[in-house]
Amino acid sequence: MTELVCAPITPFREDGELDVPGTRALFEAIRASGVGAVFTPGTTGEFTALDDGERMAVIECALGVFGADGVYAHVGAATARQAVALARAAYDRGATRLAAITPYYQTAGPVAVAEYFRKLTAAVPEAEFYVYVFPARATTTVSPDELAALADIPGIVGAKISGLSTEQVAEYIRSVPEGFRVLAGNDVDLVRLAAVGGAGVVSGVCGVLPEPFVAAAAALNAGEDAASFQPAIDRAVETVGGGDIRLLKAAAAMRGLPAGPARVSLDPPTEEQLATLQAALEG
Repeated sequence: MTELVCAPITPFREDGELDVPGTRALFEAIRASGVGAVFTPGTTGEFTALDDGERMAVIECALGVFGADGVYAHVGAATARQAVALARAAYDRGATRLAAITPYYQTAGPVAVAEYFRKLTAAVPEAEFYVYVFPARATTTVSPDELAALADIPGIVGAKISGLSTEQVAEYIRSVPEGFRVLAGNDVDLVRLAAVGGAGVVSGVCGVLPEPFVAAAAALNAGEDAASFQPAIDRAVETVGGGDIRLLKAAAAMRGLPAGPARVSLDPPTEEQLATLQAALEG
């Protein structure tokens, strides 16, 4: 079974405040497109720019649309203290699948990473936890062998690996115990990851351009050859600059979906980028 998980943008109002009705409407549109699960609020969802209450509001919206089985509630933080508080709050709201990025900004070593996840799993022993590995953004690296060690912690059932190639993700898959679920954060790898035993892909692009991803996942789960969908997936990813938050939000707005401005500090898209995006969407 190959799971297609969406990593949605977070809609904001023009004044920069969280758009709660828009967030729910966006989740409903994603669900209607054929996507069965969301990973939220993650990197694409600007989690670093949300306060803890806003993160819970986003998770509550997701749970209301997808239910507990369809939500990977992201509770990761720079410190175990904050992550534990978020994990408890998310679980109290009904989330049972919790994901946590490794400690970030300050680079954590393997002892600190293990302690971080032990504190999380001890705080909410009833939940399933996913280790979110994104060395390019977090500055913290978890090797395949270190992930295998983390898999021995009760409650940790899987991982999301972002920013690494299919071949590198395959090394993690070979290192972890059987049954441990490895999801990749690279949108373009949906078809290729299935061939190396991955559990699925967490895709930001499918939140605004879902069609080729949904079709490819359906083909894979029907036991069919999904390679024919790869060019369309590649085009979708290229259309939004590989998952650029600014272009994802612009694409969402062009498709009539709630979006609003980015809250993280990014330059706005250029007129040329917007024109290219509009032409690609109309084509």
